[in-house]
Amino acid sequence: MQKFSFFWRYFCSIWLVYLFHFRHLAAGSDRFVLLVMSLVEHGTIQLDQYVQSSFYHPYTGDTLLYQGHSYINVNPGTSFLATPFWAIFNGFYQQIPISLLQKNTIHFFLAHFVSFASTTAVFGSLTACLITAWVHHKTEQLWRGILGGLLYSFGSIAFFFSTRLNQNIPIAFITLVAFILFFDPTFLKLKNNNFRYFLIGLLLGIGSLIDSTILPFLGIFVILIISQAKKHIKPIILAFLGLLCTLSIESFYNFLAFKNPFLSAGQVFAQTVSSENKSALSVINFHFSTFIKYTFSPEAGLFLYLPYTLLAVWYLFRYRKEQKILSPLAKLTLIALGIGYFLFIMLIPPGYMFSLFGPRYLLPLIPFICIIVASYLSQRELQLTIILIAFGFFFNLAGAQLGNDTGNLFITVAVYIVHGLWFPVLTWIQTELTTISNFSPETINPLGLLTLLITSLVVLWLPYSVISKQ
Repeated sequence: MQKFSFFWRYFCSIWLVYLFHFRHLAAGSDRFVLLVMSLVEHGTIQLDQYVQSSFYHPYTGDTLLYQGHSYINVNPGTSFLATPFWAIFNGFYQQIPISLLQKNTIHFFLAHFVSFASTTAVFGSLTACLITAWVHHKTEQLWRGILGGLLYSFGSIAFFFSTRLNQNIPIAFITLVAFILFFDPTFLKLKNNNFRYFLIGLLLGIGSLIDSTILPFLGIFVILIISQAKKHIKPIILAFLGLLCTLSIESFYNFLAFKNPFLSAGQVFAQTVSSENKSALSVINFHFSTFIKYTFSPEAGLFLYLPYTLLAVWYLFRYRKEQKILSPLAKLTLIALGIGYFLFIMLIPPGYMFSLFGPRYLLPLIPFICIIVASYLSQRELQLTIILIAFGFFFNLAGAQLGNDTGNLFITVAVYIVHGLWFPVLTWIQTELTTISNFSPETINPLGLLTLLITSLVVLWLPYSVISKQ
C-alpha cells in the first residue's frame, strides 16, 4: 500500500511539473491539435476549414495538400489518443455562457492544453514511473530508480517534449513497455507467454499508428520474436495479430485520406519534399552531416543535450557480461537499437530534419540511456557522473522553461542565463491573451507560478511523509 502511495504521488508530481511548463503554439504540435478539433467538432480528418481560416491558417504549416484537401503530414495516432478527452471536455466547456471562452484564441489554447495533459504529459510521467519501478526491481535500491526516473523526466529532452502535444513521448513509453515485456515479463505480472507476444505486437502497432520513429524498434523486435520463437509458430502469429489490429486502423485512415491503405501521410509528405528538392533523398549528400548533427552538434547532438550518454555507452561495454540487470541479449538489443536509430535518421529526408530541441528522433532510446546510467552508476566515477548529470538537468530545464524552438543548445542556455526563471505559458499570456481581453499580464509572474507549483507538491507529499513516520 505504501508503495502505491509513493508511486501515484511520484506520477502526479512529474505530471504537475509538465502542466506548469505547458508550451502552446509549439512547432509540430499545432497539426495534432487541429486534427483533434476537426475530429471532435467537424467529424472529419480533413483540415480544410483551418487552412482556410484567417485565424488558424498560420498554424497549418505542418499540413499537406492531397487532391484538393488538407491533412496532417504525419501519422494521426497522437490525435486519436487525445480526441476522446477533448470530446468530453469540449462538451462541457461549450455550455459555459462566457463569450471570452468562445474566442478562437482561448478555444485553440484549451484544445491543446487538454490534449497535451491527457496524453503527452501522462505518457511522459508513466515512462518515468516505469523506469523508477523497473530499476528499483532490478537493483533493489530505490534511489537508483528515482534517479533514472528523474533523469528521464527533467534531465533529458523528454522534459521539453513532454510539455506540448508530441508524438515521440508516447513512442518512448511504448518501446520501454515492449522491451520489458520481452525481457522481463514477470515484472509486469504477466505469466501467459502467448499473450505477451500478442501485447508486444499490439503495442508496436499502436506505435506505428502514432509515428514512424517506431520503425527501427519494430524491425529489431520482429527479428527478436522470430529468433526466440524458434520452432514454435504460435508466438509469431500472435505478435502479428496484435500488430495487425492497430495497423488496420492506420490503413483505414490512409484509405480515407489518400485512397490507398498502404500510402501513409509520411510517404505523401516525403514525395512532396523530394519533388521540390531533387537531392532530398540523396544519402551521399546527407548521410555524414546528419550523423554529426545527431551526435555532437548544438542543434541536435545526443552527447551534448544528454552528456551522461557517454557514461551509458561506457557502462554497456564495462558490464557487458553482467546478467542481473540486463542480460547479454538485452544489451546486444540496445546496441542494435542504437545503430538502427542512427541508420534510420540518416535516411530521413532533410525536410523532416528541422531542429527543435535536441535529437527528437532518438527519443525512443532515451529511457534506456537513463536506465543504464541509474543502474550501473558506481563510486569510481561518481564525481564525473554528478557533473554530467547536472549539465543534463540544467540544459533541459533551460529548454523546457523557455519553451523556444531555437534549434541550438548554446543559444538556449545563453538566453536562459540572461532571462532567468520563466514558464512558457507566460509568453502566450503576454502575446496572445492580452490582445483579446483586459487581462493584465503583471498579475501572473514566474515567481508566483513557481510558488504555486512548490505549494502543490508540498500538499501532495506532506501526507506521505506523515504516514511514513508512523
